[in-house]
Amino acid sequence: MRWAVRGHAHYYRDEPPGGLFGIVQGGMHTPLRLASLEALMQRTWPGFAIGGLAVGEPEAERLRVLEELLPHMPADRPRYLMGVGFPEDIVAAVARGIDMFDCVIPTRHARNGHLFTQAGVINIRNSSHATDLSPIDPQCSCYTCANYSRAYLRHLDRCNEILGSRLNTWHNLHFYQELMRSIRRALEEGTFEAFAARYPAPRRARPDPVA
Repeated sequence: MRWAVRGHAHYYRDEPPGGLFGIVQGGMHTPLRLASLEALMQRTWPGFAIGGLAVGEPEAERLRVLEELLPHMPADRPRYLMGVGFPEDIVAAVARGIDMFDCVIPTRHARNGHLFTQAGVINIRNSSHATDLSPIDPQCSCYTCANYSRAYLRHLDRCNEILGSRLNTWHNLHFYQELMRSIRRALEEGTFEAFAARYPAPRRARPDPVA
């Protein structure tokens, strides 16, 4: 905790430019997580982050840590889960009390031709898309889906044209923004439980293999 204390003191020595979150660590060990949280709560933080998850541990272990840790975290400040994740990971974490996320998945997947849709993840590099003039996702209202076909996006990818990565990224970011809007709406309307049932824990948003 010495580094957290030093960082807090330095950041708040003058009027801060933003809010510095305390990061709860401790791996898969709940006692260490709780000790980390208790030490952090000796200082005033505008929010708390949870680090050291989504680094290869089984999904059940990650959810267990959240279930055992979150009841002890202040409910009046944002709770931020670092490095998560796939749509079903986000929904499962929200169900356990997480408010904020960040992850490279939408952009990294886009650069590799893996595009999120309401029906799952497609691999735009597959030959099945070579003559497909439909959009990535007929239900999507993003710029890419409104103006470009799967066939054209596959062509851009095969040519290593940077426009392909940009259009793919545009689509994936839009998909995630819509996911978060849907989550907020479901929470406000009291329908989150039914919404979350569309994202069962065992389901993984993995792209179809290259063909």
